Amino acid sequence: MTRFTAPENKVENNDRSTTVIARQPPTMREPLEIENLSVRLDGFSLEEISFRLHPGQVTGLLGHNGAGKTTTLRLIMGMVRKDTGSIRIGSLDHQKDEKAFKRRIGFVPEESYFYNRMTTGELIDFVKGFHQSWNEETCTHLLDILDLRAEKRIGQLSKGIRMKVNLLLALAYEPDVLLLDEATAGLDPRSRIEILKLVRAAAHEHGRAVLFSTHILHEVEQIADRIIILDHGRVLSDENLNRLRNKEQNSGSWSLEKYYLELIS
Repeated sequence: MTRFTAPENKVENNDRSTTVIARQPPTMREPLEIENLSVRLDGFSLEEISFRLHPGQVTGLLGHNGAGKTTTLRLIMGMVRKDTGSIRIGSLDHQKDEKAFKRRIGFVPEESYFYNRMTTGELIDFVKGFHQSWNEETCTHLLDILDLRAEKRIGQLSKGIRMKVNLLLALAYEPDVLLLDEATAGLDPRSRIEILKLVRAAAHEHGRAVLFSTHILHEVEQIADRIIILDHGRVLSDENLNRLRNKEQNSGSWSLEKYYLELIS
C-alpha cells in the first residue's frame, strides 16, 4: 500500500477554523435538477418529487425518520433505482452518463464502510486513485484543519473522526455538488461545529451546490439558504429560508421548528 505523503507546497496556516483552500471554482457551476422522481419500495413510496440544488447554496433537507431523505440521496447516487423521473447536472443524466455524473458529486453517507486496518493516509491514497481531479493541496489542508492523523488506523477512530475523514474524501476531488446524509448525527459538539463550517464554506466560498440532510432543525437555521421539507415521501415545502423567515415574521413570531411542526401535523 502506498504511503501517504503531503505535497511539498503544504499550506501554512495556524488558524484551524479557516475554511478549506481549494482551486478557484468555475465561473459557472450547473445546478442539480430533480424532476418528478419517484420510487416504490417495500413499505415506502417517494411520490414524484421535484427540486433544484443551486450552486453556492446550502439546501437543508428536513424530515422525520422515514420521510424519504436517505432514499432521495440514494436515488441521486444510483444506489436505488428510480421508477420515474430524471436526475441531471446540466446535460448529464445520472444513469446514461453515470460515471461523469458521479465525478461531479461528493457524497457523505451517515455510515461509512472503510477498511478498518488501513491508516487514514492509506485510505486517502486508495481513494484518490479513482479521481483525476484530486487536489493534494486541498487534501493536505483538510488534514490540518480537521486535525486528522494520517498514520491513525481507521478502526481506531471515533464516529466523529470517521465522519471528518469521509468529508475530506468527498471534498478533496473538487466536486460541483456535495450531498450529506445525517452527517452530524451522534457527533460531539466540536466535531459538529467543524463539519458545519466546512459545509457552509463548500457552498458560500467555493460555489458548490450542497444538500444537507438532517432532522436537527437548529443546524439548518445556522447554515442553510433553502429548506426542503419531506413527509411520507412528499415535498411539503421548498423555500428560500431568509425569504420565508422575513415573510412569516411580518405576521408575528416565527421559528423553523414552529413552521416545520405546522406543516407535518
